[in-house]
This record gives sequence, structure tokens and C-alpha cells, in this order.
Amino acid sequence: MAFSAVPTAWITDWSEDGTDITVPISSFSELTAAEADASTGDIRKIWYALLQHMYNAYNDTASGDRPAKWTSQRSISVDGTTGVMTTTFTNKIYTEILTQEVVDES
Repeated sequence: MAFSAVPTAWITDWSEDGTDITVPISSFSELTAAEADASTGDIRKIWYALLQHMYNAYNDTASGDRPAKWTSQRSISVDGTTGVMTTTFTNKIYTEILTQEVVDES
């Protein structure tokens, strides 16, 4: 295989109609309907679910099929006193200097 840039290769059931994108909540294992609710949800949980999903999708892709101009890394640390875990996601995406357009893979 080779790198596929299409959204459906990375996010199951992604769709768009030219105006809006739609992704079922079930596409993100870390997210519930209550957490994604427009009025009472939690943006931190939404963002975590998106980052975790993309990190997993990137790492589940064979290294030869990953993009060369995007890398995704995650580190986790635990505070031994509080028991709180801190997750840090680092994504590196190459962009053109003048336009901020994502650089072509070719």
C-alpha cells in the first residue's frame, strides 16, 4: 500500500456535503454523546478523543504507508503523588512558508 490522504482512510464514516462535515460520535472510542453534546458537553473531552483517535490511526498504519510530511507522537506521564496522568500529543505537519498550505507528499 501507499499513503492515502483521504479523510475516510483515517476517520471511519467521515462525510461531507460541500458545506458541513459529519462524523458519527461512534467513530471516536473515547467520546460519548453526553461529552459531545453542543450545550452541555466538554470541549476538552472532544479534543482528547480527536487527538487520541488520530494518534491511534497514525500508529495503526504501517510505517511505509504513513505520510512523510506528518508525524504523530504521544507521551504519557503519571504524577506519583496525585495519580493524575498527563498525556501530551505532538503532531508535526509540514506547511509551505508563504501560504501555510500543507506540503504535498510527492
